[in-house]
Amino acid sequence: MDEDVKNGSAGDAEQLFREYEYLVGYWIRTKYGSRLPSDVQNDLESEGLMALYKASENYDPDNEAGAKFKTYASAYIKLSFANYFKTKKKPEPGFDDTVRPPEPEDLLQKDKEPSVRIGTKEPDRQALQILEVLRMWSDENHSLTQQDIIAWHYAYCYEKHGFKDKPDDRVLKKIIKDLILELDPYEFSDDNKDDYKILYDGYEKDLMKKVLEKSSKGNITDISLAHTFSNAEMDKLIEAVCFSDMLTGEEKTRLVKKIFATASEYYRSPFWDKADQKILFNPEVLQGRLSKKFGGRNVADNNSIVQKAISGRNVIRFKFCHYTQDGLLEPNTRKDSNEPRVYVLRPYHLVVYHDNYYCLGFHEGSKNVYHYRVDLMSDIELVADEEGNPVTKEMVPVDDYRFLYDFWNPEHYMAEHIYMAYGNPRDIRIKIDNRDKKGFTFLRDWFGEHYELLNSRDESEGYITVTVKADPKMIVHWAMQYAGLVEVLDDEVRELIREELERMSEKYG
Repeated sequence: MDEDVKNGSAGDAEQLFREYEYLVGYWIRTKYGSRLPSDVQNDLESEGLMALYKASENYDPDNEAGAKFKTYASAYIKLSFANYFKTKKKPEPGFDDTVRPPEPEDLLQKDKEPSVRIGTKEPDRQALQILEVLRMWSDENHSLTQQDIIAWHYAYCYEKHGFKDKPDDRVLKKIIKDLILELDPYEFSDDNKDDYKILYDGYEKDLMKKVLEKSSKGNITDISLAHTFSNAEMDKLIEAVCFSDMLTGEEKTRLVKKIFATASEYYRSPFWDKADQKILFNPEVLQGRLSKKFGGRNVADNNSIVQKAISGRNVIRFKFCHYTQDGLLEPNTRKDSNEPRVYVLRPYHLVVYHDNYYCLGFHEGSKNVYHYRVDLMSDIELVADEEGNPVTKEMVPVDDYRFLYDFWNPEHYMAEHIYMAYGNPRDIRIKIDNRDKKGFTFLRDWFGEHYELLNSRDESEGYITVTVKADPKMIVHWAMQYAGLVEVLDDEVRELIREELERMSEKYG
């Protein structure tokens, strides 16, 4: 569409305007949240729409340094907002998305047609209705009295079913008590504190038990539902989904919507537009080369099969592939024929190394560990016996006990196997140029905390000597990559570097 604007017709500009009209609401929500006064909200929508229309008329792709219309129009819209507050002599507000929920009475103002739903007023249905009220209007920061719950239950039933017949308060209070007795432990302890589903003031002191045993006349109040995820956990889950490069935009939206459905009406996320039920940015932006969109590699499915084999101590069969010049995955072939080579492996671990997933395991009769990139594996399946049951392979005897489950430290292993190469790691001394602030940053990027600082006379000259454990051949490539910052002191590796430099000199000299 951007290219069509070159024609300069009014129709093109109007089409562009209609296509990007959503940007106005997007930037209002992104910059100011959802708590603007209604008059300010309406003014900003008008200002933003006028700015968008002006942008659609003025936009010329040839004269905008390659800027896309979305970027170009966004600048117009945000400037119009700033000018609005400047003209009104008001400070431009910051982002504020604190939720101001409606009162139960607000829902009763709507005209609703009663619906005939058998059993909606029965105690078992009312228990479910009360649980939904607690889910919607209580959480770790918001609680309800029993009267609040009754009021919200009344509003909920009118909103959903359209009837205004008020149930007996005593019945609802009994249901609240029964829910607490059913869902919560009878006595509180440190061991069962996370088992409480409904929280209330005094639950840690067994107030409900004391009320039932008539040793206390305390009132059960400040009631809230213990949601499946805390707000902090919700933030982490939604962020993990949104920033995943293994999910499509549609999958991200669907998953975040499901996560959000477990939260209260108070919860908000900077990644999700609750009103429009969509992610607050283009979810395709964060797709990487591991997503299905880029090359069609179904890494998630491959990971699932590999992990199933690891958990069940099973054997897998697969083909290992490479890319052709046409960007297609092609299986490696056998040396004695053009038939695809089939690999059989007992997988032990899955790791992520520099944006790639690797399966680590053993071939039959070998003690050597093999590394396979999961995105290059195809046709993965569990090896089955004649009866169709997955073949189980017990622990393979390995020379290095650290590879076994109980001693496994993936970070340490990957630090010793840079570039995920095979080989036999050993100690190698390296001088780091400490005058460059990047020196120890890239060292930690590759080796984490798995290096040893050595006392060195060179420190006064701006160098620090460290020892790392790695395969000598891989250190050659690593040292050449950071040639301006490191010097390898190991004689064998220095010789390998010289040989590599001679080959490069022949090629480029």
